Parts: sequence; C-alpha cells; structure tokens
Amino acid sequence: MGGELLSNLPWLKPLLRTEFYKQCECESLKQCSFFCRDCMGSAFCEDCLYHPDKHVHHQSLRVYKSSSRTGLRVHSIRSLMDVSDIQPYTCNSSKLVYINRKGRKGHGNHINGRKGEKCEVCGYELQLLTSKFCSIECKVSSEIEVMEEKKEEDFVPISISTRRLIHVDPNSFRKRSRKGVPQRSPFL
Repeated sequence: MGGELLSNLPWLKPLLRTEFYKQCECESLKQCSFFCRDCMGSAFCEDCLYHPDKHVHHQSLRVYKSSSRTGLRVHSIRSLMDVSDIQPYTCNSSKLVYINRKGRKGHGNHINGRKGEKCEVCGYELQLLTSKFCSIECKVSSEIEVMEEKKEEDFVPISISTRRLIHVDPNSFRKRSRKGVPQRSPFL
C-alpha cells in the first residue's frame, strides 16, 4: 500500500520537502505558492506559472497558507490521491489538508476541553473521528512504515523448529516431530 502510493505519485516526496511562501527565484514580488508535479523542483510564484518558457502545459498545484501552515485544497488533491483519512481544515470557506505534520509525537492538543482521536503518526489531536492523520506527511510516513514492516515479514529466516517441521516422517501420525527422546517417569 505504501509502496503503491509513492510509486504512483513520484512528486509526493519532493512536495513534502518543498518550502513555500518565500521569495521566488525570479525576483518577483509574489511569494512561492505553486508546485509543479512535472518538474518536481522548488516552489514558484504566479508569474513563473504563466511565463511562456517555464511551466507551460505542466500540472501544477496551488498551495495555500492557513494558520501559518501550508495546505492543498481537498477538491484539487482528491483526484490525485485518497485524502479521506486526513483531517480537513476550513480556510476561507474551502477545505484544506495540510502538507506537513501538525504536531510532534507525544504532544497532543485538547480540543474544547475533551480528548479526541489522535494522529496515528505524530499524536496531534484530531477533530473528526473518521480521520487518522493530521497531514499528507503523516499519511505518507504511516504507509512507508507499513511497507517496511511488510518487507521484514517477507524476510523471516527459517528457524530450527521450522526445519524440524519440514523433515517429518510422512508415515507418522504426528504433525510435528518429537522434541527429544521420550522418557518414562521412574517407579517408586
């Protein structure tokens, strides 16, 4: 599952590492609020988006800022990846999912004095019970962990007890071989 997400979306890792809302390299007065899925490079501004030599006919994502955090509109990212288990946040009457994690592992917030569900990766308090993650980064991290655990399960060396099971006499009624030589208890 995790491998599928990253292999089907090669632009996802570069997106997570990109720094947005800084001064653009083209020295425009506009801030970097776009990410090109084709180039997978650094963020760029609106002037670069419409420049005829730069990102013509490329697939770009607009990044928004809410509560000093960067996010993508749900309706624009939903067609590219499943975000149903990521906590949506409202910004100017549109739903956003944050790109980078909200909290740190072990640090949670309490919403309205009640204890809610927490992000499976970083432990940030979530508002919706249907959400598992606070951001795209946490979802990707979780799927990478699942992928690594699956690799470890596939690479289990055959132990000595497993080898014994393989060499059982086919004429025996036993499912497993004996652990050792059977001994009778002594008569007193």
